[in-house]
Amino acid sequence: MERFTDNSYSLAKGLHHVNLAKMYFDDIRTGVSGDIKNIFNQYIQKCDWIIDSMKCRLTEENREALKKELDDSFSFEAINDQLIRLNEEQRAFIEKIISAMVAGEEVKIVDSTT
Repeated sequence: MERFTDNSYSLAKGLHHVNLAKMYFDDIRTGVSGDIKNIFNQYIQKCDWIIDSMKCRLTEENREALKKELDDSFSFEAINDQLIRLNEEQRAFIEKIISAMVAGEEVKIVDSTT
């Protein structure tokens, strides 16, 4: 199991996953009716409760950062869905590019066909 020494990272990731679950539950809810719809309404309310109960305990700066993170939840999933399709060597290459960008390095992609 992966362990993080910075609890704020774990909190952000946890809330990110709660938000993803909420969005998937909402998608499921739109395609069902009756008791199943009611169950997913309750799941969505519980996800909202978890997120909202944490938001009120954060500083304004952290709330803004969390809002940005949660607004991009599906963007991160879309990137992850693409990474799964890469082989190990390709993923390692992408990880190096991301690490360089996070470190503030300039990354240039050169199209060798031109």
